[in-house]
Amino acid sequence: MMISSFKFIPLSLVLVLITTQFCGSALAQEKQKFGMQSLKPKAAAETPPTEAAKENSKTEDVPHYKPLTPLLPKEALVKTEDLEKWVHLNEAALAHSDKDIVNLVHIIESDRGAVPPQGLLLAAKSLADKQIMERAAVYYFVAQLRLTFDMARWPPAQNKDDMERRAVDNQKTQDQSAPNLDKEPLIDNPHLGIQNLASGLGQPIVGWVMKDPKRMEKILNEARQWDVSSPYAYQPNYPLTEPVAFDKWERLLEKTRETYFSHMTQLMAALEKVKK
Repeated sequence: MMISSFKFIPLSLVLVLITTQFCGSALAQEKQKFGMQSLKPKAAAETPPTEAAKENSKTEDVPHYKPLTPLLPKEALVKTEDLEKWVHLNEAALAHSDKDIVNLVHIIESDRGAVPPQGLLLAAKSLADKQIMERAAVYYFVAQLRLTFDMARWPPAQNKDDMERRAVDNQKTQDQSAPNLDKEPLIDNPHLGIQNLASGLGQPIVGWVMKDPKRMEKILNEARQWDVSSPYAYQPNYPLTEPVAFDKWERLLEKTRETYFSHMTQLMAALEKVKK
């Protein structure tokens, strides 16, 4: 989508687009790889507007943590066998009281690299519900970036059973082959549930951020600092496809970051034009 065209699009639609644009691009590349014409994830249930969509953010009564030292991509990456699952998803999803929120932020900031995108998304929702919008937005954008990288290193892949069936059917005559052989290959996208989660809960947060381009710039800068100073030590808590070779992860991470923040910068420029 050309940036100049944003001024002709209702802002409410842009809010929806931003929650899916970057994660969806990885899946689009896989569709081209398998010669597919269309493969759309299931639509996420719409989240009704909440108090989190208000203009003003509540004063944050949670601890503030200084940015850590930036890491080189090579230093930030952890081999598959050394990744660990995060055991605090329940705390992230069920943090309601002020005490819960303070504890949740402490858990996350004490070991940033251990938190998977799902944990950051759930934490963003809990914080936004308490009107702690700046920190919620930082967690949301970091989660979106890291989910995009997860899709690059564990890419959607053609279903193995479907591949075997097709290989067998290809040896048969036309009248013997399965009737649905000519349909699109089945694709396993292990990240689809988290993509839908991001789309479902992100609109109030993204809407708040995008009301002010300067606010968005500040949040994105903080998200960038958070990401580059935190290792990728988490194990996504869902079954994954075969990973890309580890020696390619460094370049994938560099490319993911570059693309993500480039697109977001373009979006900020488009918002500036809309505001004028």
